[in-house]
Amino acid sequence: MRHFSPSFRVWHWLNAIAMFGLFITVVLRESVMHKANIGSIVQTKMAELGTIITDEQAVMIGKAVRSPMWDWHIYLGIAVAVLLVARLAMVFKNGFGFDDNAAMQKVYRLYKAVYVLLAVMSISGLALYLKLAGDAKESIETVHQYVGWALFAFIAVHIVGVVLAEKSDQSGLVSRMINGK
Repeated sequence: MRHFSPSFRVWHWLNAIAMFGLFITVVLRESVMHKANIGSIVQTKMAELGTIITDEQAVMIGKAVRSPMWDWHIYLGIAVAVLLVARLAMVFKNGFGFDDNAAMQKVYRLYKAVYVLLAVMSISGLALYLKLAGDAKESIETVHQYVGWALFAFIAVHIVGVVLAEKSDQSGLVSRMINGK
C-alpha cells in the first residue's frame, strides 16, 4: 500500500483547491459571467433608465464587471505554477515515489503526462499574463485552453479512479491522502 508523505499530501490538496478555483473561473467566464451576457443585462437596465449604450460599451462594462473574478484566475494560475515548481523540487529530492508494481506503471505514466500538461498550462498562462506571446497570442491562448480542459478531464477521471479504488482492494486511499494512515 502506497504511503503519501506530508509534503505530497499538502501539495496535492493545495493543487486541488487551485485547480478547482481555476475551473470555476473558466466556467463562470464562459457562462453567466460572459462579457456579452453581462453587457446585455447592463444595456437592458440602462435602457430602462433612459440611457442607451452601444454594444461595444456594454461589452466593455461586462469585462470590467468580471475583471475581479478573472484576477482570481490569474492568482490561482500563479499558485499552480509555484506548486508545480515545488512538486518538481520534491521529485528531484525524493523521486516520484511510484511503486514498482507493473500494473500501476500505466497510471504513473499518466501522472507524469499530467505534470507536463501542468507545465505547458503554467508557461502558456504566464506568457499570456506577462504579454510575452506577441503575434502568437491566439495560438498560445488556444493551447492554454485545450490543455486546461485536458487537465479538467484528467481530474474527473482521477476522481472516478479514486472512487473505484475505494471499492477495490486499494480501499483507504482517501484516508491515506488526508491523514497519511
